[in-house]
Amino acid sequence: MRVLTVVLFSIVILARVFGPSTAAGAQICTDDYMTVDTFYGTILEVVPAPDPFSSADILLKGAENCTPMWMQVLKSDAAQCRIGDRVEARGIIVSDPENHAWNINPERNMYMLLGQDWFCRR
Repeated sequence: MRVLTVVLFSIVILARVFGPSTAAGAQICTDDYMTVDTFYGTILEVVPAPDPFSSADILLKGAENCTPMWMQVLKSDAAQCRIGDRVEARGIIVSDPENHAWNINPERNMYMLLGQDWFCRR
């Protein structure tokens, strides 16, 4: 009985470690005007603000049928990522109806901070 329990427990652990992650496939495409969520996508464009401003805007592409989303970050953070990098960002997603766009904003700070609010991976 102990051997069977150990074997079943090992199978469950291996399935959790090597099985597909549900969070990796998660994607938001909201119709709400404001929601807090995690966004998964790729960088389409990086637009640094002119000097002396310290920010940059990053255009993110999410799921196929979702509108691209803008994220405002620090120039130093944007410089660490490239077009085509995968991005995971958690923040307040809001609609910008005047510009027909969506934005993701930090929950606490003025800018989305790399390593705290968002991550980029090649």
